[in-house]
Amino acid sequence: MNLLLLSVDSLRWDAVGRTHPHLLTTPKFDSVTADFVFTDRCLSVSTATRPVHQSVFSGLYPFEHGITGQHRRQRRRGIPRLMAELSHAGYHVGAFSEAASILGGVDIGTTVSDVSAYAPDGLAALRTWLRPGADQQALFMHYWSTHAPYGAADARALGETAELVRDGHIGLVEKRYLQAVEDCFELKIAPLLENLDMSRWTIVLFGDHGERWTAEELYHGQTLHHDVLRVPLFLHVPYQSARPGEICSLIDLAPTVRDVLQVPPVETFGRDLLRPVSEISPYLAQIEPTPHGLRDDEILSPASASGQSSTEVWWSVFDAAQKATIREPGGIWQWTTPFDPTAVPLESPPRFDATHVRRQLLAGSTYCRSGLEDGIDADVLGARLRDLGYLS
Repeated sequence: MNLLLLSVDSLRWDAVGRTHPHLLTTPKFDSVTADFVFTDRCLSVSTATRPVHQSVFSGLYPFEHGITGQHRRQRRRGIPRLMAELSHAGYHVGAFSEAASILGGVDIGTTVSDVSAYAPDGLAALRTWLRPGADQQALFMHYWSTHAPYGAADARALGETAELVRDGHIGLVEKRYLQAVEDCFELKIAPLLENLDMSRWTIVLFGDHGERWTAEELYHGQTLHHDVLRVPLFLHVPYQSARPGEICSLIDLAPTVRDVLQVPPVETFGRDLLRPVSEISPYLAQIEPTPHGLRDDEILSPASASGQSSTEVWWSVFDAAQKATIREPGGIWQWTTPFDPTAVPLESPPRFDATHVRRQLLAGSTYCRSGLEDGIDADVLGARLRDLGYLS
């Protein structure tokens, strides 16, 4: 069995030709993935690239593995690294990205190499890596061309495209974005999949987070709003059928892949999407927005001597019917439904105690007791959680 993991950066839940043909057309991709299991009822674990990808390859939530925002690069010691385990099991392992530096600090278990965003060159590199007819190959590809600024002439996410968002020209921004998604699906992904023997490949294609285009959130990574947290998910497992159910999370990918490839399981709050379940426990998502003026490679200091933390953190706890979101410090839980783009507040009573669910998840992970690999003690993250009232 072989494994292909495809991450399409900033892929919105509705940027899929199968479900929204009036927005974009991707006939080649739709044809080659016609038999794939698809769901748009998947929510991410965060809304920034680094924390999401560390979760996908570890099976851990951001608070467990340590990368809680795009500006964080410290991982906890001893976290699972899927690609390293596959390599040790004898797999031919490879990882590529159109923007490898964006994944700086993320450890998936192998080196992520740069690959050209120009479709012919990128395809050539991947085809060179592949071993036709062989088994035990594990390939990860991260597509960045769908990330802002979507091909704008200045190539700056906070340049022309950001100004268009601020000036209210959302239609033009969305048009450029959808064209970038079409090109990615039709010129990059479809030709790659067309040459694979589907009976020998497990394929997972996911969006790491969505995109929003508002004054509050130009793109993503600032909140846990529906448009940045909800993502599409495609699954192909030879001779098996995945069961995403009414809701699933990207935290489920690691246990699912481990089951397919018969890699030993690890402690995780995710579930195996190949196994039916009678009840799905609430999931969690988290984002620590990069503070204004802070570079992505800067590290925030721990809480001040006064015991107050200046770090803003958003949390969501959700099941298929309800989603509770809070911005800390100082916020209160806001209740919506997880699949409502308008995020209209719920009038019905909560189905679960969001504070209790979050506290149980935080207390239930043994990884939270480990230090950080870059020499920063686990007490730093622990102090942040205690200062915000998450841990006693």
